[in-house]
Order: sequence, then C-alpha cells, then structure tokens
Amino acid sequence: MKTSIVATLIIFVGLSSLADASKTINSSTLTLSPSSIDKVIRLVDKDQSGSSHKKLSIIVTDRGMSTDVSPRYTVFLGYASLAEMGNISADFEINNQAYKFISASRKSAGVYQIKTLEYRDEGMFEVTQTINATKIFSDENKLRKNCGGDFCDETLKTSISISEIAKKAE
Repeated sequence: MKTSIVATLIIFVGLSSLADASKTINSSTLTLSPSSIDKVIRLVDKDQSGSSHKKLSIIVTDRGMSTDVSPRYTVFLGYASLAEMGNISADFEINNQAYKFISASRKSAGVYQIKTLEYRDEGMFEVTQTINATKIFSDENKLRKNCGGDFCDETLKTSISISEIAKKAE
C-alpha cells in the first residue's frame, strides 16, 4: 500500500512539472520604443499581386538587465494587412515574463509557437506558447466588408487564443 502511494506521488510530482494553461488575449494599442526592440521574427510575409501585403511578426523587446531573476524580455505579436484601399493592424502582448527568448515558428495556417525561459515560484521553466491567430484573418475580412469598398484604415479589434505548456528546465 505504501509503495503504491509513494509511486502515485512520484508520478504526480513528475506530471506537475508540466503546466497547461489557456487564455484569450485581446488586441490593444501598444507603444514600443524602437531602441528596446531586440528581435523581429517575420512569420507571415505575403505579397498578394502587388495590391495588398500581409505581415505577421513576433517582436521581442529587451527591458534591460537586473540583479535578480526579473523578466528581461517581452514578446509581442504584430499583424498588418496593407492595401491600396486601407491598412489594418492588430497588436498583442503575448508574454512579459521571459527571462530568455528561445524561438518562434509557424506551425500551420494561423497557428504559431514561441518558446521562452521563465522563472516561476518552483524555479526555471521552458515555456511553449501556441498561438491560434486564425480569428485575426476572419475579423479582418469582416471589417473590410463593413467598409464597403471605401478606404479602411483601422486598428482591428480582435483576439487570439494561447495555450501554454511549461516544463521544468534542466
């Protein structure tokens, strides 16, 4: 009996190093200082026959060094759809707790993944955030239709969903 309880606790503790969370983030108006930009990773760069251009980027800003384990980096998602009849954009703050930025990649249409290293109460964790940004594209199409063919320079009010897995860094 004791052996099975101990084994169950070991399994539980091992699984607890993985945290799974999900959240929705609304677009917002952001102001970034150009001097704080550390990286820009372009995940979508589509020129559509010269009449429009869609760009989706991960932007990493550096808040500077600290004497403790304060987060150093903030990660943003930026979207711009530039067209002759109007420019539409949306910006999101994805993560403001990054101790180190590891990577960003496109997984499939509208789905992107970022990896960071974060300090949490239990220690250092490698955090993988999967961003579902498909709503941006459908909301942009709705907005352009609402403009009725007229000029449509807008900041898009939309949202993205993010799922997160954190595993204890070794």
